[in-house]
Amino acid sequence: MRSVVAIVLASSLVACPRAAPPTVVPPAQVTAAEPKAAVVAPRRMQPTDPPPVFVDPQRRAKLEAVFPAIDAYLQSTVVRDGLVGLAAGIVIDGELAWFRGYGLRDPARGLPVERDTVFGIGSITKTFTALAVLRLRDEGLVDLDRPAADYLPALDAIAYPTADSPRITIRHILTHTSGLPRMGDFPEYPITPPDRAEFLATLDGLGLDRPPGERRVYSNLAFQLLGPLIEAVVGEDHRSYSGATILRPLGLTNTAWKPEDVPGDRLAVGHERMPGQPPRARPHWRPGAADAAGGLYSSVEDLARYAAFNLAAWPARDEPESGPVRRATLREAQSLAVLTSFSATSMREGPAQASVSGSGLGFGVQVNCSIDHLVALAGKTLNYRAALFMLPTRGVAVILLSNLSSIASTVLPNDGLKVVEILAGSGGLEKRRHAPSAPLLAAADALAGLVSRWDDEVHARLFSADYLDAYPKPQVAAQLAEWRAQVGECRDPRPVAIEDPRAGRFEFACERATLRVELRVAPWAAGTITSFTILEATGLAPAPTQARAGERFLRLLDRWSEREFAALFAANFTAAPMRAAFAEAAQQFGRCTLGTTKLSQAREAVFGLTCERGAPTLRLKLDGAEPARIVDFHLREAQDGPCR
Repeated sequence: MRSVVAIVLASSLVACPRAAPPTVVPPAQVTAAEPKAAVVAPRRMQPTDPPPVFVDPQRRAKLEAVFPAIDAYLQSTVVRDGLVGLAAGIVIDGELAWFRGYGLRDPARGLPVERDTVFGIGSITKTFTALAVLRLRDEGLVDLDRPAADYLPALDAIAYPTADSPRITIRHILTHTSGLPRMGDFPEYPITPPDRAEFLATLDGLGLDRPPGERRVYSNLAFQLLGPLIEAVVGEDHRSYSGATILRPLGLTNTAWKPEDVPGDRLAVGHERMPGQPPRARPHWRPGAADAAGGLYSSVEDLARYAAFNLAAWPARDEPESGPVRRATLREAQSLAVLTSFSATSMREGPAQASVSGSGLGFGVQVNCSIDHLVALAGKTLNYRAALFMLPTRGVAVILLSNLSSIASTVLPNDGLKVVEILAGSGGLEKRRHAPSAPLLAAADALAGLVSRWDDEVHARLFSADYLDAYPKPQVAAQLAEWRAQVGECRDPRPVAIEDPRAGRFEFACERATLRVELRVAPWAAGTITSFTILEATGLAPAPTQARAGERFLRLLDRWSEREFAALFAANFTAAPMRAAFAEAAQQFGRCTLGTTKLSQAREAVFGLTCERGAPTLRLKLDGAEPARIVDFHLREAQDGPCR
């Protein structure tokens, strides 16, 4: 249920050289399985910080524990949608950890769906085409930011909408920002497949929907044109090029560009269903020279290998390259390059829900409150549907393939998201975690000592030059002295949340409280502190003035009094809007009492509240006057912001 979950009433706001022209290299020079090595290796940081790792020893067992629930859900979807056949797979840490086949790949012969059963994968093909182009980029054969017509002159026949429109680049095509329409000026499912010349001839006079680079609009036509572009660069058919440089090096033996090239008796028979009729077999789609956007056929077994290859690019690390496309290139392709949408919804129960989606380079990218990085791919053809979800930070992928096209385009992707949701509910879909580096641990220990006892030499040695310049010594000394008076001496810093090897949150064990501190150290040998924030102290009783202010605030929430308001709040607050806000909060939370307390500054306390409806927090900041008055406050649900 949607609602306004909090009021935030305060006097402040809280925020969240162009490459050389292309050189056409004879095919024999560009079809090797491995890309060319870099001429000069980048200089390395020493010592090297370790990459993040999965730390839960029960992670795999937790994920496997929900496989029966996933099986039950997918069985229900087969019945719900009347699917002819469905192949489902889950990849964990580079292997196909779970597979189920439902229904039949060929009802006429009663043949079941198996892990090597081949389906049309539609637009998932775009990612293979994108990787072929990015490999050419890595080899210096194309520049993503040069006009695509420099490589495929036929593109100059396109009519631009304005005189100042930039020319279409390969990057525009890869991010769906080319302005090209979704489909070209020819049938999507032609009776006679167009050859290269016929396909390119349709560009003459074709207009753009909008100037290139203006915004993302999905275009099959744009990716279809990458097939002839690859051919123009390497001097061979794009299918043979991708086969030699992507498919065969990855061992994708069941993946093919044409149905007759699928080995053995593995091809699922594609079906459609007319209203009120049973499913019927349908002839294969023949896109001809326009197949680079959606012409591939593949199986769960092969897509599991493909997903494993993509997931293995994460995280960045030192080990030698082992695949046909560099790890850094894969990470680039699967990172958000163009934002399509952002949404956030407040919820009465639980944290706000937020999501972001857009394009990488040929890959769809989503972020939501459950998964911080979701690579989402979906495909449809005349007689097949497909969905592939990869979770780079979790090492997991979900694959769904069906040989019935007559379902809505969102059905299979939504089922894939449901499987991801079930996996997330297992508690095993954890992120990799960083370990704190030695410089970060040393800095935390030294900072705890400085909180306990000020030392000019330690201060000068501990902080970076830019920090010392931005925050004068007297200011830092006074801040730490204020905290020392509250919490006493501190020791034994314990890491509680490591953002990366050189940044994270620590808890200091102090005489009278636990002090939580956030700090970051420089990525060079000295490892000096570049920033730090004392977040809060727990286990410390509030000062009498803070406790009194909290009690008076709650009395005012229970019963408004303009006289009490004027005595409690600083002059920058105005009575009329405050009265309305307090009435709204009182209606939402009811009567409240003070609970646990955290000290976030010497004159700022955060109270946990126990209310008739909900458990919000109240942060109060007081001035230094006598009697003290409230100069800033936040009253809100304990779930603080989206994706808590």
